[in-house]
Amino acid sequence: MWEQFIARCNSKGTTATATLTRFIELYLDGSLDDLDAIAGNENKRLDSLEQKTEEITAQMKQFAEAIIKIQNYLNNQPKRQKKSYNNNSYYQGQTPRIQPLTEEGLASRLGVSVETIREQRINLPPPLFVGWCKGKDRAGLGWEFNQDTGLYHPAS
Repeated sequence: MWEQFIARCNSKGTTATATLTRFIELYLDGSLDDLDAIAGNENKRLDSLEQKTEEITAQMKQFAEAIIKIQNYLNNQPKRQKKSYNNNSYYQGQTPRIQPLTEEGLASRLGVSVETIREQRINLPPPLFVGWCKGKDRAGLGWEFNQDTGLYHPAS
């Protein structure tokens, strides 16, 4: 501590001797009578801070317990079935399939021109074309060209 004190005094442009001499003068003339009160206030502040920390910790524990109770309640509720807005029994319980697209339809879906679709299909091997489509498709779907139908189908 002494070395740190000397270094700090030097950084302030004074010496340790001069600083201690000034401190003693202030103490003797009563200018530093508040020193004991300051130390007492710091202890009171620390005690108050510790008490507040303990109160917050207790509240956080109560919140965590309440969240666990809510989670348990929700997990033990019977599962609701999703409402179907389509009365056709064929579609109930099945995911709707995405229909094949024409070159124009795929270009519109991917936000590119028909020429770009054609160039990429011709220049890229089929797996890379599927990956290129995935990168452009808003739903992240890959698309494959079917030579027989001339349509683009979602890649499986």
